[in-house]
Amino acid sequence: MTSNDLASCIALSQEGDRHALGRLASFARPLIERQLQRYPLPDEDRRDVAQSAMMQVVRRISSFRGHASFTTWLFRVTANEALMLMRSQRRLRAHLATDVEVDDFEGLSEQTGAQPEDPAVEQEREEVVRAALEQLPDHYRDVVLAHYHQDLGLQEIAEKLQVTESAVRSRLHRARTRLRGLLSDTPQLGAELAAA
Repeated sequence: MTSNDLASCIALSQEGDRHALGRLASFARPLIERQLQRYPLPDEDRRDVAQSAMMQVVRRISSFRGHASFTTWLFRVTANEALMLMRSQRRLRAHLATDVEVDDFEGLSEQTGAQPEDPAVEQEREEVVRAALEQLPDHYRDVVLAHYHQDLGLQEIAEKLQVTESAVRSRLHRARTRLRGLLSDTPQLGAELAAA
């Protein structure tokens, strides 16, 4: 699909054209599936997340404003769905400091000798991340909690906090950088982050 075809398809989908929405879904599906290969999910969960992401595309296409490319918007929708599933399975807390990228933490269980689902290890990591979050200034902590715990998009956070979307993006980036620094200074996670 050319960029002009995509723009037309998006516009028609936003107006409720079912045929255009079907074409848009066909275009989006392989992109979603490819992105989900980056997440440490079993195949069954990956299929569920792909379906959820497709449903979100259909439900939220009217919220697409074109401030970023469609693929960037689709990436965020897909990432949100994947992270929601991971969060519900209590796997995300050790990854909060590194954005949606879990690649930095791959292999932690092999390095530490603990299983990722080990409740004691998970609880310990959760406490370390929570303590690091508490050390952030309020305006950084607010965007991190809104983005990761309330699953709000950048525009929604901007509206909630009454700031610009670029301010939210900047605060989120700086908060992640600070969190990474705080966690790397933690004896418990510092070696894991350095080795990852």
